Amino acid sequence: MNHDKPSLGDKIQSTLGPFASKVNGNIYITSVRDAMLAYMPFTFIASIFLIIAFFPIQQVTDFITMVLRTEDASVWQEKLLYVNNATLAIGGLLVVISLAKSLAEKLETNILQCVLTAFVSFLLLTPLDAMEAGTFLDITRVSAQSMFLAIIVGIFSTVLYKKIEGKGIKIKMPAAVPPAVSGPFESVIPSFLVITTIWVIRLIIEALFNSDAMTLINGTLGIPLTMLGGSLVGMVVVKIFEQFLWFFGLHGTSIIQAVMDPIHQVLEDQNRVASVAGEIPTNIISMSFRNHFASIGVVGAIIAILIVAKSKQYKEVGKIASVPYIFNIGEPALFGIPLMLNFSFLIPFVFANAVTTIVAYFAFYFGLVPIPTGLAQIPWTTPPIISGYFVTGSIMGALLQIVLIVIATMIWLPFIKVADKQICIEEAQ
Repeated sequence: MNHDKPSLGDKIQSTLGPFASKVNGNIYITSVRDAMLAYMPFTFIASIFLIIAFFPIQQVTDFITMVLRTEDASVWQEKLLYVNNATLAIGGLLVVISLAKSLAEKLETNILQCVLTAFVSFLLLTPLDAMEAGTFLDITRVSAQSMFLAIIVGIFSTVLYKKIEGKGIKIKMPAAVPPAVSGPFESVIPSFLVITTIWVIRLIIEALFNSDAMTLINGTLGIPLTMLGGSLVGMVVVKIFEQFLWFFGLHGTSIIQAVMDPIHQVLEDQNRVASVAGEIPTNIISMSFRNHFASIGVVGAIIAILIVAKSKQYKEVGKIASVPYIFNIGEPALFGIPLMLNFSFLIPFVFANAVTTIVAYFAFYFGLVPIPTGLAQIPWTTPPIISGYFVTGSIMGALLQIVLIVIATMIWLPFIKVADKQICIEEAQ
């Protein structure tokens, strides 16, 4: 009979496993994650135009102005901003649409009607501004600044629609009527009740708080979350927790993504707005910071292997893992070394990212490196050095990434040396 006690790793994995399963299986969390992922391509598309419009090298801007024969750069820059105004500037709208779609699919209800109902509900909670020529919608009210409102409306309107539909409250059409015709009629009452509920909520907010939904939510929920997610302590805790989950075989990134993406995207958008207006961005912590500076850690293991490895196993892993890691893809190292559940590497695996996060933060804080502009919202797979240059608009961003890679490598070196020596002994036997 086997009386072996479960290892510490087994105990932690058995404890965290159910938690991770619940998080990854929660339809609301996964819908938010899906919505943010659907929004990301548009941030990249807009960034291409923004990078050209506000290229970090002034000579390039002057050259384009000369070629186009315009009075100054602002003439052609304004044309490039058309794309920005149709993508990043309506971030809240894009998120509420994609969130409603994702959640409606999971709830197995009328997808198109839920999307349209959520869209109308979101706009219903967005007040119009008045001027002499008439009323207009301030586009900043549907930008990333409305991200928290978009998430709440997307979930609330879709869930309420599903509940009303589940009660059988709808216009029932004869069976002979085609679904394409009966569907819209059957959705009238659920959509009407959802929109009416949202309308009443707006009236209550105006009567009790003399405010609007976005201002109220950003003040009571958005500001505290943004302060927490936008702080150094919050970022360090997030990175440690993320790496801790990865160590025990859980997809740490997907677990923290749904919570942190909206917060960091709001901070990123604030930097973008400031940069476009010709002002200096103030948010050190943002999506760019998290993706391109706070995530430099495990790369140190690959470089350490390439430097000191003598064992056949590590030499082979180094060759295989180094190329994917140019694009920040770490699975070959995670499973090839392996790093996951390898307690010899627990300390560097969990804490290397935290160290580089702290170093990067203070490099920005003391003005050694320009704060990410928000103009180049490039994918996390963009190679280091290239990404550092574009997100900061400065060669100092690239140099900072090199420094962080060196620091991460120094953290990993002693641990890799010990593990490699042990493998060499095993290979010699």
